[in-house]
Amino acid sequence: MDLQLLEYARIELTRALIDNSGKTKGQLQAFCEHPPADKDRNPRKPIHVVELDNGRGGVRCVKAENSAVYVLETRSRRRPLPPINDNEFSAAPWRRAVNMLPEHEQAWLRYCYGFDLTFRYQTMICEAIWNGHQHALPPGLLKKTKKRIISLVWLAVQEVAAQQMNDTYKQYAGALLATHLGVSRSTWCEVYAPHWKMLKSAVELLDLESLSSVLTRMPEPNFEEDIG
Repeated sequence: MDLQLLEYARIELTRALIDNSGKTKGQLQAFCEHPPADKDRNPRKPIHVVELDNGRGGVRCVKAENSAVYVLETRSRRRPLPPINDNEFSAAPWRRAVNMLPEHEQAWLRYCYGFDLTFRYQTMICEAIWNGHQHALPPGLLKKTKKRIISLVWLAVQEVAAQQMNDTYKQYAGALLATHLGVSRSTWCEVYAPHWKMLKSAVELLDLESLSSVLTRMPEPNFEEDIG
């Protein structure tokens, strides 16, 4: 697939999947900073007596711990803000396309381009990569060696994700990874380096397949309407 088209998809997905929920204050924080309650109209009393109709033509009095409070309008403008801004509306097709993908592809796109650190997404990505890599394990592999290879899965996911979002990212050196696994450099080169390369290739393939799946589910642009 065209590299420019893939890069375009990465940029649009980053814009569509980014979490913008923290750009405005929450309701509780706004109330704490500017309390809208006006206590002058209805002064607070320790015990407030409310008169209620008992249904028999009489009145019964009920004691309430809280009195009525007059609350001002919470918004500062007459016209409320739109429920969705223009940028989020234009990115909606990309989010719909992502939602139609398999779960492990959704998890990868949300983690890599939406910066979503949900643990469930991380687990699904690692399981998908490991399940595809198990056929490459040699027969009779020691359990200790297998556990060390499993520990490389998440590192491979992190490295590929960092490479996609940062051109200046420096890859893990073999000596550093050997130290991380607690093995010698020669053992790393002979036993673990091939698996490390295959794991990274599997993550890169997952990225390519996920982006391609999103692009195939995107509606084709109507240039005639844009010109009109």
